[in-house]
Amino acid sequence: MSVTTMLVLIAGLLLAAKCAGWVCQRIGIPTVLGQLVVGVLAGPSVFNWVHQDPLLNAFSTIGVILLMFIAGMETDMKQMRRVGVPAFVSASAGVLVPFVAGTAFSYALGYSLPMSLFLGTLLTATSVSISAQTLKELGKLSSKEGTTILGAAVIDDVLGLIVLSVILALTLGQNPLWAILKMILYFPLAYLLGHYGFPLLSRWLPRMLALEARIGFVLALVLLYAWSAEELGSVAAITGAYIAGILVNRTDMREWVHDGLSKIGYAFFIPIFFVYVGVEANFHGVAHFSPFFLLSFIGIALASKVIGCGGGALLCRFRPMEALTVGVGMISRGEVALISATIGLQAGLITPSLFSVVILITLITTLVTPLLLKLVYLVRPQLGVKRALVTEPLLELIEEGMEDMLLQEEGNVHRSA
Repeated sequence: MSVTTMLVLIAGLLLAAKCAGWVCQRIGIPTVLGQLVVGVLAGPSVFNWVHQDPLLNAFSTIGVILLMFIAGMETDMKQMRRVGVPAFVSASAGVLVPFVAGTAFSYALGYSLPMSLFLGTLLTATSVSISAQTLKELGKLSSKEGTTILGAAVIDDVLGLIVLSVILALTLGQNPLWAILKMILYFPLAYLLGHYGFPLLSRWLPRMLALEARIGFVLALVLLYAWSAEELGSVAAITGAYIAGILVNRTDMREWVHDGLSKIGYAFFIPIFFVYVGVEANFHGVAHFSPFFLLSFIGIALASKVIGCGGGALLCRFRPMEALTVGVGMISRGEVALISATIGLQAGLITPSLFSVVILITLITTLVTPLLLKLVYLVRPQLGVKRALVTEPLLELIEEGMEDMLLQEEGNVHRSA
């Protein structure tokens, strides 16, 4: 593809994404959904106008890194500390339940144990980028459920990649301890560097550089954090970007960094990321699978996260609707599942047709997550009103009963006197 053709293609995708987002905003649904649909329509699944491309993939990668960095900057760490235990429990259950359900279902259908284990591992993935954007649009990113979802997604990423490393090692004859050791070393090192380094930068950068140069310098650091997470820590790049966002948010440079990188991200890279997720979908490879297999596998992918993560939140004394919100927010598999599936395809653990099924599941879970989150937040106030309509008359009856009892007691006292 020539450079001029690529320029026209990117311009068209960007305009379509912005228009679709505007339409979605007008009708009251998350804008990310419109951008995903643009990618599906333009990609191989429908009109076949746009194909996977290294340049688009690079822009998409930068987009999801910026999205997760901004989500990290907008995370309320006080609230995050309060939901630390629920986040860990939800993430653990959100890995265990999908892994067991996916493995058992695949093995029952006659797939080999290594392939079944890998398919179960793919269902453990969670991509918080879709949920983070939807929660941001709903104004719930810093809520109790929002911070639990963000924290659980980071923990889920680590646990899921540990499971992936172990399964790959066991099936391919490798040693998983090295990958796990790198994770253990990476997190404290990344935290300490940012904890002591970013406050120094927040004092030095304004004295040394103009605003544009400062923003470029911080952007380079965010990309390095993302690179180090994947290459040195054996976790997803988005996890490194999220950690960087949390650490930058604690410094004096948070306002101009957030303003500058939000404009860069949401003007270009983040819409391209959501569009490209839709472009990567290709449903032609799933045609020979039975509807029972597809529907069952999709159902397990949806239900296992809601049951696992939502059940974990319930165990930590979340209210039922709060727990449901956490479960729904963890449904999306996104780029994390795609990366894991690509590794499995290259290792020969899944066939190209099963890879297409994973893409289908990834796309469906990515598409339904913003809709279900929006639906949950629409239903919650109505349930609160109904509960009030039921409880308020009961409270009035109880109060009246208490008053009658007091009056009767006073009358008995007077008569006895």
